[in-house]
Amino acid sequence: MLHLLWGLALILVIPDQSSVLIVSGQNNHDWERTIVHLERTLLDAEIFSVDVTLTPGKDADPDAWEDWNPDFGSYDVVLLAYNGELWPERIRKSFEEYVSKGGSVLVQHAANNPFPEWEAYETMVGLLWRDQDTGYGAYWDEEQGVIRMAPDEDHGAGHGRLHDWTITTRDSEHPIMAGLPETWLHPHDELYHGQRGPAEGLNVLATAWSDTESGGTGRHELMVWWTKFGEGKVLTFLPGHLWDGQEDDRALRCVGFRTLLQRSTEWLAAGAVTLPVPENFPTEGGISVIGK
Repeated sequence: MLHLLWGLALILVIPDQSSVLIVSGQNNHDWERTIVHLERTLLDAEIFSVDVTLTPGKDADPDAWEDWNPDFGSYDVVLLAYNGELWPERIRKSFEEYVSKGGSVLVQHAANNPFPEWEAYETMVGLLWRDQDTGYGAYWDEEQGVIRMAPDEDHGAGHGRLHDWTITTRDSEHPIMAGLPETWLHPHDELYHGQRGPAEGLNVLATAWSDTESGGTGRHELMVWWTKFGEGKVLTFLPGHLWDGQEDDRALRCVGFRTLLQRSTEWLAAGAVTLPVPENFPTEGGISVIGK
């Protein structure tokens, strides 16, 4: 797009922005405040345009669902912040078609919880919040990488108490992770463990140590990974928890969280990352958050 500043005879080239659709409307978390944080984080990068679509509320009239018609294909990235009722079949088919034909999806925190009856979604995400006997488990071993556990082995999905924990880069050559510290401290968040699913084709970018003292597993749990579905990409991004009534929202104001979310979205949209690592990025021993 060209803009001419009359009098200065100067032509400025404004780069095209990548389009993002945030999907929410139901969640066992505070989805309203969460999507405000997500939208702000993306807009602050100044390379995204963002729209939000909300599903009908829980137990809504069927007519309300008939009126919900998100146009996934109009967006470079679909960011899911949804954890609720199963979408109508026509929407599920539209979403599957979008991804399989090259669309990109970011699954944020509890968005890996819903849709146990939707097989394609299970395949897309790879690991989800499921019971012990539902699919394979996976964790990270320092020497062997991803370790896949059989159904009924170990335990199902859960989390310990809210606490500060360390995120560790596992693929420093990936564009999203390039230039980030190997380890950095993330504040007051919910650390998922014991996820279950097909656990196939997992490209792991980051993990977190799940300490038994905080109610964890005593091993490295997967935090950020991506899979292919047809021609498309689905990236699961587990940090970013916020309960209804929870005052401490530092997990969503964390500079590391925001940077990782921005760079993940840019990679999903463009296949490359241009966003720099900010100077105030957190360190192994130091948290960094933006103001409210």
